[in-house]
Amino acid sequence: MKHITKFTVLAILFSMTSIGATAFTSMTNDSELKCLPVIKDSFLGGWAYTVQGAPEGYEKGFLLILKEDKTYKAQIQVGGSTFLAENIMVKKNTMTFDVMIEGQKVAVQLMVKGSKLTGTTTSNEGVFQITGEKTLSAG
Repeated sequence: MKHITKFTVLAILFSMTSIGATAFTSMTNDSELKCLPVIKDSFLGGWAYTVQGAPEGYEKGFLLILKEDKTYKAQIQVGGSTFLAENIMVKKNTMTFDVMIEGQKVAVQLMVKGSKLTGTTTSNEGVFQITGEKTLSAG
């Protein structure tokens, strides 16, 4: 049987980490590898959402949130169209961004708690409540 090196173990561990997760490892001696917890980003993944009172065709949709390096990217699929989020900002468990829909800016504020999403959308049409559930995990 082949001898497994520290490098092989680390390569396997790093290849198993999920998108958006960060793994920290430390070697305690030649035969023991200690892994610290993986930190997950609760925003990452796909969210099925409903906007209470939104115009017809825009009341239900899908929000996909990814992270490349340290930059969030998000797209909304609703009403047969896809819209890209702009000006994305995250502070603790709150994300804000803008999206242009039919030439109108819509400001979105979202909060995540576990697999649930809540928040508001604000446009010329008014302020609407948004709720959602994670349907696609990033990890």
